[in-house]
Amino acid sequence: SMGHRNPQGLFVDYNGNIFETEHGPKGGDEINLINLNENLQSNNFGWPISSYGSHYDVVPINKFTKKYAPLNKSHKEFNFKEPIKYFSKAVAPSQIIKNYYSNQNQFILSTLGKKSLYFLEIDSSKNLEIVKIIKTGERIRDIIYDELTNSYFIYQENTNTPKVVRISKEN
Repeated sequence: SMGHRNPQGLFVDYNGNIFETEHGPKGGDEINLINLNENLQSNNFGWPISSYGSHYDVVPINKFTKKYAPLNKSHKEFNFKEPIKYFSKAVAPSQIIKNYYSNQNQFILSTLGKKSLYFLEIDSSKNLEIVKIIKTGERIRDIIYDELTNSYFIYQENTNTPKVVRISKEN
């Protein structure tokens, strides 16, 4: 795939789909669905032509910037693939993973900026909705699932100390 700004996390499902998280510019963080059965042109997500974010205040907006990085607010209108979820205000997504504790088609998104876990549900039309947010108070760099222990391991950090947190399902 192409047209990505700053990819952070990847999750591959059993249907040949890759869920990819990426940081936008000022806002515009995205979750994209990359279909491995589609060609490269179909998997173009539009950066820097399209983004739901905006340029940082320190970027001089001149003719060059407007020409090569206009940050149009539509992907589809410019023949790019739309994200399945975008955040107008930055959350700084890191990893995305399936929620193995849910019977629904849910995912867990970890964030650096919002220091939270976002529980997302995808419907048959491939729309992602936030169903729950858990604030951890620390930046979350990574989350993995361990089948053997039926647990998630989360790598968190604050300004002083990194740590690994284990989350298990209660019976």
